[in-house]
Amino acid sequence: MIGPFKKKAIFFIVLFFALQPFATQADSVADDPVASGREQLFEGFIYYADPEYLALKSVPRRFPAALDAHQLAMEILQALITGPGETAMMPTWPADVTINAFFIADDKKAYVDLNLDDKKVAYMDTQQELLAIYSLVNSLIVNIPDIKMVKILINGKDRRTLAGHIDLEYFYKTNMLIVK
Repeated sequence: MIGPFKKKAIFFIVLFFALQPFATQADSVADDPVASGREQLFEGFIYYADPEYLALKSVPRRFPAALDAHQLAMEILQALITGPGETAMMPTWPADVTINAFFIADDKKAYVDLNLDDKKVAYMDTQQELLAIYSLVNSLIVNIPDIKMVKILINGKDRRTLAGHIDLEYFYKTNMLIVK
């Protein structure tokens, strides 16, 4: 004779195996962007200047979750160059800047080489230069765990400054004190 405990155990075992195909099917639909009807997205943050160029502000931005670190970095850099769009924020980089190269080393140091005409940044004061550097650095490091420090190169070369004020000879880490 089967006791009440064994009956319950058998019931749950049968129920578990009976529902297993449905659980597997539901998991595969949730993991498949085509089956779910939309691509899975990662919400990151891009840092632009406030209207007075006194601080950085984060602007949420969605990126495809399937991007690797390099692809995501290129998307982030392009978003910085394109500018904030409809928001009240201000761009920190001239619109015609292009990316010559981008590389993430095994030690989690990223190298960004920008193609930049010196005349396009000559107008920058110290604060604007600082905001440009940290908009790039913060946007990359906050969103990409594979990056811990960023080195900015201009036109393939290590430059002393971006626009004559802030030293570019070193690697930069995030500066969240400049974010308001």
